[in-house]
Amino acid sequence: MQNDSPLTENSLRKALEKMGGGPAAVEAGDGAPGHGYRGYSAPRGRSAQQVGRRRRFSGDDTVVVEHQSLGRPTQKRAANRVMAASEAGQEQERLKQSLQRERRRVHDVEAELATLNKRIQAVNTQMTHLRLQVEEGRKALQQRDESILRLRAELHQAREHQARRAASPTRAKPAAPAEVDDEGQKPVQWWAD
Repeated sequence: MQNDSPLTENSLRKALEKMGGGPAAVEAGDGAPGHGYRGYSAPRGRSAQQVGRRRRFSGDDTVVVEHQSLGRPTQKRAANRVMAASEAGQEQERLKQSLQRERRRVHDVEAELATLNKRIQAVNTQMTHLRLQVEEGRKALQQRDESILRLRAELHQAREHQARRAASPTRAKPAAPAEVDDEGQKPVQWWAD
């Protein structure tokens, strides 16, 4: 079977070398004028070896292309500035979030402090009421003790008075009233005095 295509592997290699090769490609080609490689010169600073490394064949039908950055240094600097600005923005955002967390913590602590102050005030009020109750209880106990002492003194005087009466000469005792039963009748005395 014969290949009908006018392009062969060798011609494709030569074309690829001419497209990306610069002066080395011209030397590798047939060098005939009018082959479409006029007026192209390799960029300064590149050697023939660097250009040759840029494209290589890895197999029969595949070409591996290594991409090189074509950006200018000012673009890199601008990209670096943008990256630095975004990092600064992220840092600023992180600091804002940290500040908000700290403000929330301060607010929570202040609210807890206010709650504790209210509880302290309530406990102080309760203690004052208890102190007043204790003082009233002490006064009530003191009054009761004074009342007990006064009653004991009266009892002691009453006993002394009764003892004096018993010790004084006996007077004629009035006759004892006759006993009365439940029906209101007096019993009949059947014995002699």
